[in-house]
Amino acid sequence: ALWENRQLIDLALVPKGFLGLFCLLCGNAFIVGMNQIFDVDIDKINKPYLPMAAGEIGTKLGWFLVTVSGILGVSLVYLNFSPLIFWLFVLGTFLGIAYSIPPFRWKQNPIMAALSIATCRGFLLNFGVYYATAQALGVPFAWNPPVIFLTFFMSLFALVIAISKDLPDIEGDRQFNI
Repeated sequence: ALWENRQLIDLALVPKGFLGLFCLLCGNAFIVGMNQIFDVDIDKINKPYLPMAAGEIGTKLGWFLVTVSGILGVSLVYLNFSPLIFWLFVLGTFLGIAYSIPPFRWKQNPIMAALSIATCRGFLLNFGVYYATAQALGVPFAWNPPVIFLTFFMSLFALVIAISKDLPDIEGDRQFNI
């Protein structure tokens, strides 16, 4: 949206852009944090360098950080962005935690795991950022060839990552029936 509307770029938009980036980081911290909390025993085998698995962050602090980042991200998106962006953020957050937490624990099903990651990291993230940027610039959203290509490419890229990212984790996943 920026490239197509360079004449509308205004430095006054920079704080909103950084706020959006901060919200995305909060959402990512929430999703990744939930995964570390629910997978701490698996991560002790597969990824012992992660903060919770390594014992650098305890369960109480982990829950505190996850709770704060989740509430902060959702609240800031709700207060500062359109309802569509809010619901995309909520959907992405749900897909991210459904991957890790019971009763969903989609990581146990390779198709659900890959689809949740590809949808969240591929489609929702790219469509959402493009839509929010177009909205900030005051231009209507339109599916055009660059948007379609980027969204499709990044969704496919995220799907490949989703399928291959757990290959090194076979030992711990096997021990915990994942």
